[in-house]
Amino acid sequence: MSQTFSNDGRWILAASTDSVIRVWDLPTGHLIDAVKLRSTCTALAFSNTGEHLATATEDSVGVHIWTNRTLFTHVPTRHISDKEIAEIDAPTASGEGGEGVVAAAYEEENAEPEDEEIGGIAEPSLDQLSDHMMTLSLVPKSRWQNLLHLDLIRQRNKPKEPPKPPEKAPFFLPSLQGNPTGSANGTTNGVSTALTTATPADTSRISKLSSLASSNNPTASLLTSHSRKEYRPFLTSLSALNPSAADLFIRSLSSTPPYTELIAFVAALTSRLHERRDYELVQAWMAVFLRLHGEVVAEPGAEELRRCLRELGNEVKSEGERLGGLGGYCAGVVGFLRSAR
Repeated sequence: MSQTFSNDGRWILAASTDSVIRVWDLPTGHLIDAVKLRSTCTALAFSNTGEHLATATEDSVGVHIWTNRTLFTHVPTRHISDKEIAEIDAPTASGEGGEGVVAAAYEEENAEPEDEEIGGIAEPSLDQLSDHMMTLSLVPKSRWQNLLHLDLIRQRNKPKEPPKPPEKAPFFLPSLQGNPTGSANGTTNGVSTALTTATPADTSRISKLSSLASSNNPTASLLTSHSRKEYRPFLTSLSALNPSAADLFIRSLSSTPPYTELIAFVAALTSRLHERRDYELVQAWMAVFLRLHGEVVAEPGAEELRRCLRELGNEVKSEGERLGGLGGYCAGVVGFLRSAR
């Protein structure tokens, strides 16, 4: 039997002689995943970053690499039964004969709810175990980390050379404008004239982005939540955005007096900290906010915005002192129990 811990110490994985690899969630003590291989797993190990799991089996001389599903979506921590253990093949280099682990990570439609009754007792939601605990978000770590380093990622992915024009092109090119009288079915050189009816505004990439933003406007949701002092719907939709979309939304906040959108955004983050939820996600959003709108905060007419930022800072400070006190108390108790006296 072989076992290993995840890089953050949250999971323990064990491979038994019945060819089953089981994953336990240590905070809840639940068996959250299990797979049955065709042959017995002899060794397994997590990567240092926690992104991949390497396994070795008896009937193979190679090493099988598994991708961590939590990088792409939230994985529920409900307890599973032995009947739910799936029998699959180990992944291969070409992806043939195995299970599409990465593709399966995006299948959220059939995801089972977490709040189910186990043994007649309703399992509490793991989003917030207690109001007295500062909890992290369920957003994959790679998403909010990429948000902090989005400029560096764009610079790294920038092409090194501009696109080159074709070396040889025909001297005469077919024209798509107009409809010659010799055309009987409204086509020119076999190309439908419906292509010529599109205006530059219809084919503009900026206009497409504008129409998409108008259909789902997070700014309107922010202002509505601010007027009602209920920010959960807005924060839920914001956490669902990818890093590029979240960065674009924060950039698009109006930085003109009276700074209504900026104040509403800071108030939304303060309310989330007051609820002791999504600590690392709120810190990432605030870091991007200060980097993009830091100069606006120093303007003479931004007293209300600075007041909201002070409230957020006081919330972070008080929560840090509370957690520091709890950590010191626990360290003192452990030190007392370990002392010889």
